[in-house]
Amino acid sequence: MTNPFFITGIIPEPYFCDREKETQQLVRIIENKAHILLTSARRMGKTQLIYHVYEQPAIKSDFLTFYVDIFPTTSLHEMVLFLSKEIYSNLVPKGKKALNFFLSTIKSLTGSLGYDPVTGMPSFDVKLGDIHNPELTLQEIFGYLEKADKPCIFAIDEFQQITHYPEKNVEALLRTYIQRMNNCLFIFAGSNRHILESMFNSTARPFYNSTEQFHLERISKEVYTSFALQQTTDAGKSLTPEAASLAYDLFEGHTYYVHHILHNAFANAVPQKAMDEEDIRKALDEVLDTRSRSFSNIMNKLNFKQKETLVAIAKEGKASGVTSVAFVKKHALSSASSVQYAITTLLEGQLLTYEDDGKTKVYSVADRFLGYWIRKNY
Repeated sequence: MTNPFFITGIIPEPYFCDREKETQQLVRIIENKAHILLTSARRMGKTQLIYHVYEQPAIKSDFLTFYVDIFPTTSLHEMVLFLSKEIYSNLVPKGKKALNFFLSTIKSLTGSLGYDPVTGMPSFDVKLGDIHNPELTLQEIFGYLEKADKPCIFAIDEFQQITHYPEKNVEALLRTYIQRMNNCLFIFAGSNRHILESMFNSTARPFYNSTEQFHLERISKEVYTSFALQQTTDAGKSLTPEAASLAYDLFEGHTYYVHHILHNAFANAVPQKAMDEEDIRKALDEVLDTRSRSFSNIMNKLNFKQKETLVAIAKEGKASGVTSVAFVKKHALSSASSVQYAITTLLEGQLLTYEDDGKTKVYSVADRFLGYWIRKNY
């Protein structure tokens, strides 16, 4: 019996929830040959949406599509490695002709790309030390994308990571190459809104006014709960409307978290018994228990002021006026200035996120499971 609530890999079409309007809008932007800045809160489903867009007939038949998450990278060298590996792995199934064209273009890595001399199979043996001139290799990568036999779409997730690289000219370098390209569109995606918005909306930054901007909102409760009930029924089990509603409300419709709780509840469901609200709460407790060690490690890496600020915001659920006298006094915090400094650090570390309600910023713990764990343990 297939668990219909996928939490790993690419979600197959029959199990993909809604996003019809968003998919159509993104396809239309691509067809109009514009780059895209795609932002969302963490775990809202932007990665799955990108892959879903890639599977649309108008995209799948007419474009070469690539996706890379550069969050783990810390330098331009690593980014170049990730980009080249993504292109290589996508071209291997397309046969020797497509792969050989890529190999002939990336001359700076010729010694580490090619075919195993014994098996004749494609071999990617590039290491960080092999990238001696990342700017040259990057130029070759973009040269390949420009000369590819089909138009390309390249999604770079957690794009804000480039602002942390030791190389100081990465934004300008990328923008210089990209603005000259006619054969490749880029989707710059990420969840750190305050950095991405600065990168793309500031007149002083290289990427200013270079994309169509698209912010991914949550799926409506009506649509999501209806989907959950139908998927559970189709899979041979049952879910009460109240349980579906609770799963949604616990995480305010954040796709990954709702899916994860429903996934666990489905896996533990007793035959002939509908999953109810108690089963949803048990599924949440199970997740928090399994992640307790990693959450403890996160808290142990924070200094006292960062920790007390994170705990205060977690206890609020959503917190505004965080530097006000009332908020500082309520949570026995050190001072308004220490809270402001801690928030800046926590945002940079993606432990906090925020929404702008038009008047002020409303902060919350970025990882909803971590937020519940903090409330439970502090």
